[in-house]
Amino acid sequence: PQTEVALEALEQGLCVVCVVGIKDPLRKEVPDAVRQCQRAGITVRMLTGDALLTAKNIARECGILTSGTAIEGPDFRGKSPGEQRDLLRTLQVMARCSPQDKLTLVKRLKEMGEVVAVTGDGTNDAPALKEADVGLSMGIAGTSVAQEASDIVIMDDNFSSIVKSVLWGRSVYDNIRRFLQFQLTVNVVALFICMVGAITGFGTPLKPVQLLWVNLIMDTLGALALATEAPTPDLLQREPYGRNDRLINGHMYRNISVQAIFQILVMLALLFFGTDFILDCSEGFGTGGACAALKPNGMGKNETGNYRDTVIYNVFVWMQLFNELNARRIYNELNCLEGVFGNPIFVAIWVVSAFVQVLSVQFGGQVFKTVPLDIYAWTACVAVGAFSLCLGVFQRLLPVCGPPTKASQSSNLEQERQGEYGRL
Repeated sequence: PQTEVALEALEQGLCVVCVVGIKDPLRKEVPDAVRQCQRAGITVRMLTGDALLTAKNIARECGILTSGTAIEGPDFRGKSPGEQRDLLRTLQVMARCSPQDKLTLVKRLKEMGEVVAVTGDGTNDAPALKEADVGLSMGIAGTSVAQEASDIVIMDDNFSSIVKSVLWGRSVYDNIRRFLQFQLTVNVVALFICMVGAITGFGTPLKPVQLLWVNLIMDTLGALALATEAPTPDLLQREPYGRNDRLINGHMYRNISVQAIFQILVMLALLFFGTDFILDCSEGFGTGGACAALKPNGMGKNETGNYRDTVIYNVFVWMQLFNELNARRIYNELNCLEGVFGNPIFVAIWVVSAFVQVLSVQFGGQVFKTVPLDIYAWTACVAVGAFSLCLGVFQRLLPVCGPPTKASQSSNLEQERQGEYGRL
């Protein structure tokens, strides 16, 4: 072996040719993904085992560290729970972080009412992944223990995939709300009108087979149409929903109430006073015969069915079909038709439902307990149903009681921006 003196002799008369630095570069898509998360109201924090100087440089490069606080794990560990919670309001980077520090940070954030998501790939990350509301592990570099403890496995180990998961998560949640908004309106109106008809002696205007068809529109086809709304980039332009936000919020209660009241008033007017102003001008399956007033029981010229009840059933279904368009918007978006043709499933279901409705009325006969309507009745039914769209614009101008959520505030701000751009 060479002696120390010999090694020192080798170092004499050397000339520095270059200095080599080794760096693990960021993926080019990471800074943009971090910015998208921040615009979506998500606070991104970096917890790493690297030295503080290294961690701060990396965090600045990817946009995590801006004006917040960077701290080392031992310093965080030495603080009391109250001091830790105060620090978390500005904390953006934690260096020399141990697995226990990650777990403690998750617990403190949950104590503050925050919804916490944690990413990790090592076995030591498993406790924090399990404790978090959403644990995300790496599919390539992650250990099997971390993957078992997590809720979502990122198959490509790419931070931008987290942004996609946020986008799709918000889309699915909003689609559930859309369906509930539509379904509750149908249920309230159908239950009320059937109950009133039975109590007052007019009989149930909606027959069993008709209710089955309405139920098919409401549940199966309605869910399929409203649940297939694709995610849009504007979902990442608003704040996330809070831990304690209600599934049915104030905006949905407002939309359901206005539409339900309108539909109930129309149905009651047709039920109690329909025989006073409805005329039967039908001739077979079309229009052309002499117009005749309805009998007190609602019967028209065709004795095989009740003309008034057929009009009630037809108006009811068309109001639901047009309200299905309204249900595509939860907050104060005035244009409920925006992007509708970008969802071919929705368009196909709506058109098929409308076509089947025409067949059920004109040719349903004894099966649907209907009689053919004339062109005047059809025009009136569709017009009353389409008025739901106009009413939908008005209802979104009404204030909502209760404190607004972060998501609703962000939605309102986005609408104001779009309005300003439109005026410009």
